[in-house]
Amino acid sequence: MNTSIVTLFLVVFSMAIVLTGMPDQSEAESKKFIGTYFTLGSEGDIETPVIVQIGKDGTYNTVFGIQGTGLVGGINFTDDVGTWKKTGSNEIAAVTVSVEYTPPTESSPGELVANCIADHVITFSNKVNDRFQDIDVMISGRCYEPDVNPADPDDAPVIVEFTGNFQGKRVNLP
Repeated sequence: MNTSIVTLFLVVFSMAIVLTGMPDQSEAESKKFIGTYFTLGSEGDIETPVIVQIGKDGTYNTVFGIQGTGLVGGINFTDDVGTWKKTGSNEIAAVTVSVEYTPPTESSPGELVANCIADHVITFSNKVNDRFQDIDVMISGRCYEPDVNPADPDDAPVIVEFTGNFQGKRVNLP
């Protein structure tokens, strides 16, 4: 009888070690949407393509097609760079930061205009045959004066707010 109890204990203990060392379903599922997506949509009233890249190390980057064009009130901005976390079976949330600036001209060296932070909610398709191939991205953000850290703005006033919505598809190898 003692041998049975010890054996049962060892089996349960071994299973606990094995299961603890295995990635859970959410971690395994999250690897399915890692990749690059090409989206089309708008930020405010400006239609634009956006490339979304989701890294397995938690990095999240977006490249806006109107970047460097000055279409947003003559302002240019950098890529959005940030991080993401899984929030549902087919959803992640991301936070990115970017910098807005006026470009240099013959009469001006250009200047930093604002530091921005944006919240992204990314929903992936849940279709049986195309799971994680389609993407819907909702963005809302705030910009602050150049001397304010947007990740820790304290009580600094928001100088610009923006929203956007983009839909697209995964970029797959042929």
